[in-house]
Amino acid sequence: MITLDAPSFIFVMQHARNCAFHEEVYRAYITQASNGDLDNTPIINQILKLRLKKAKLLNYNNYAECKMQVYHRLC
Repeated sequence: MITLDAPSFIFVMQHARNCAFHEEVYRAYITQASNGDLDNTPIINQILKLRLKKAKLLNYNNYAECKMQVYHRLC
């Protein structure tokens, strides 16, 4: 039995010889915030909507264009 905390996860990814176990731990790690009590999908969706709204208010087509413009101004 292991946890999905970074030290345990990294150890398994580096040293597990059993492919099925390796895959099981990997899938559990990458989906831990997208199901069950830790599901943050609604929060992510809200953030995406707010980012699009911000971009539109600033007269950009999408959030990526907005961020790229900010990046270019800093350079």
